[in-house]
Amino acid sequence: MKPSNLMIPLLLVALHGSAQTAKKISLAEALSMAATGNRQLQIQTLEETHQREVTRETKSRLLPNVAANGGYLRYFDRQVIFLPGSFAGTSKPVQDVAVGGKNAFNGVVAASQPLLNETARRQTKAAVYDERIQREKTADLKANLGTEISVAYFDMLLMQSQIALHQQSLVRNEKALKDTRSLFAQGRSLKQDTLRAFIAVENLRSSISYLHNNLEVAGIQLKRLMGMDDTTAIELSDTLAPEAFATDAYELADAMTTAVQRRHDMAVQKLSTEKSGLEIAIAKAERLPQITAVGQYQLQAQADNYKFGQYVWPPTSFVGVQIAMPIFNGNRIKAKISQAEIRRKQETIGQEDLAQSVRSELASLLSQWKESNEQLRIQQRTVELAEISYTMMDDRYRNGLSTRLELTDAELALTQAKLNHLQAIYLQKVVHVRLQRAQGLLQLQ
Repeated sequence: MKPSNLMIPLLLVALHGSAQTAKKISLAEALSMAATGNRQLQIQTLEETHQREVTRETKSRLLPNVAANGGYLRYFDRQVIFLPGSFAGTSKPVQDVAVGGKNAFNGVVAASQPLLNETARRQTKAAVYDERIQREKTADLKANLGTEISVAYFDMLLMQSQIALHQQSLVRNEKALKDTRSLFAQGRSLKQDTLRAFIAVENLRSSISYLHNNLEVAGIQLKRLMGMDDTTAIELSDTLAPEAFATDAYELADAMTTAVQRRHDMAVQKLSTEKSGLEIAIAKAERLPQITAVGQYQLQAQADNYKFGQYVWPPTSFVGVQIAMPIFNGNRIKAKISQAEIRRKQETIGQEDLAQSVRSELASLLSQWKESNEQLRIQQRTVELAEISYTMMDDRYRNGLSTRLELTDAELALTQAKLNHLQAIYLQKVVHVRLQRAQGLLQLQ
């Protein structure tokens, strides 16, 4: 074959190999990628930016307002004013008099500065509260994402480890099936033993297939949380190994104190409660007068022609103060005050309920934390004993002192002990993450 004919197949093989290269990702890297790639977090970050602009808009109500406008009017009939007849030299009680030019030009520059607008001032403070609330919501979303990604990562590690254990068990059971068939052919084993070994092998293959499928689905979910393309192949670089945490002993009172200080959802509820009190003040402020300094400068001219050089532009200007005082508005302000007071009661009750909910969550997680550590200790010891039992049974079988069925039972007990050990490690890690989250200590890196 010509060298040129070999280039295309080799190129395809190279491209296929590069496409299948999986990207290794640690848990820390997954959290870091989610901090910039997660779409829900991007939406919330934009919402935080949007609220900052709302605050700027609200503050503008207390700043000077300057506007300029101009206009041109063409009258087909001159403007008419009404005067007493004696002023116009007639005997009529009221005489209409045509005045002005048919072309009218005017230009105005007007300025105003609020001197006293308590409603706008308090609304500005409320907008600042909304901005702080959005910042806390962003931080709370990051904490939730950190929990979701960590648990999803541990789920995948657990499934990978389970697949590895099942594959090891499959190798041992395939050997047992081969031995059983050989013994059956020699008349030294029952057909039932062969059938049992065959069923065990097929069950393991089914379990491995099921775990592979779940692992693929979990990978898609993890990539979505990180903001990655779901076609990108990933490989987890961490392992599901026991970890010595420094937080072996938690106290509920200390954990609750930390949660009150660090949890962002509790901060959101506290800010909402404070803002509800401010909304009452905003409603009451509508009863207060509003004082505004105003000024204006105007130029105007009228004529019947377009000889602008002959126009006269007399100026008109003034400065002054305007005062607006509400007298009666159909009890609207009273209704708004009542609504704000109801809202404050709701937020106060919500804050108390959230505190109780957090306390219950922490108490439950602390109990789970103690149990997970105890289970891990027990399962570690169980695996050690199951390994000793399997080794002893394997020696007895090789020396003809036990049956294949007894060895199979020992192998099954060892596999189950290792699976339980993996589950205990997984549970400890997940409970630790959720306990950190419940105290407000978990964030995206």
